[in-house]
Amino acid sequence: MALNPAPRVAIPTYGRNLLRGLPEALYERPIVLTQPEPWDLVKDAFPNDRTQVHAVATMEHAVVQQVTASFGGGSAVFGIGGGSALDHAKFTAWKTGLPLVLVPSILSVDAAYTKAIGIREGSRVRYVGAMFPDHFLIDYGILQAADPLLNRAGVGDILSIFTALWDWREAGVRLGEFHDEGVATRSEALLHRMFDGAGEIGRCTEAGLHLLSELYVGEVVLCEMVGNARPEEGSEHYVAYCLEHQTRRHYLHGALVGMGVLLAGAYQGQDVVPVRKFLRDVQLDSSYKAVGTTGDEVRRCLLAMGDYVGQESQLLPGVFHFKGCIGPDDANAVMATAALGD
Repeated sequence: MALNPAPRVAIPTYGRNLLRGLPEALYERPIVLTQPEPWDLVKDAFPNDRTQVHAVATMEHAVVQQVTASFGGGSAVFGIGGGSALDHAKFTAWKTGLPLVLVPSILSVDAAYTKAIGIREGSRVRYVGAMFPDHFLIDYGILQAADPLLNRAGVGDILSIFTALWDWREAGVRLGEFHDEGVATRSEALLHRMFDGAGEIGRCTEAGLHLLSELYVGEVVLCEMVGNARPEEGSEHYVAYCLEHQTRRHYLHGALVGMGVLLAGAYQGQDVVPVRKFLRDVQLDSSYKAVGTTGDEVRRCLLAMGDYVGQESQLLPGVFHFKGCIGPDDANAVMATAALGD
């Protein structure tokens, strides 16, 4: 397998009041996928009489298709908000062929940085199509207007490198899967850059937000080079998916993934103390209570992981594939090591 040496990725523009600097032609008849809070911050930049606005409440595939089909002609598609608004905007631009402008209002997920379009079918995430933005704006004023917790949560999709690299190396040894040590080393360096910047990220300073954004760019580059998510995503996300599937609830993604890293990392046999320290330093509580779950729910999730990854055939092999079903004693031991609460 050959690496892609020059992958295409979305490159952000950084600053404040960035929407005011876009070409006027984009505002002739804009379609805006957004959410109430970020829309209140930016609506004065759009013409009242020509703007089609949809407040994104769900990414259920059928709903996304229906909403996209309901729009009249447009000049550009704007995604302004969290991951759902951005993914909906990518879907709409993909279907209509219109220029795409992405403006994250929080950095809780890496949706703006990836070409993949994530939708939901029931409790499962599915990816359809691919779309790059024509303009990608990281506006510090918009980001800093959000609850700081929502930006701190963005560390989850970088923290997952901790467990993803173990899965990837093990897949290379056990299955002969393609593994590139150079990419793995670069990915691990991103993780350590984030650990070093925990204070700035936790305070949501311009420097911290810029660092988190650049880390997203870095991990997407590495995933595009390899052709899959091995450098960044692994069994920690499978814990998150399984818990969502079992409880039929949604959670703050970064906190949920942080919990998953501690649990999956413990099952891998890694020392998770540095992860706990980082989560404390960055002020992202990933305890059961803070995530919105309970120890009993997580225990049931762990006991079901072997069956879950067996049924979800699109998941790349990781620790729950390699070690199979977790018994009650192992589940208790993993939870004790993760130290996430009662």
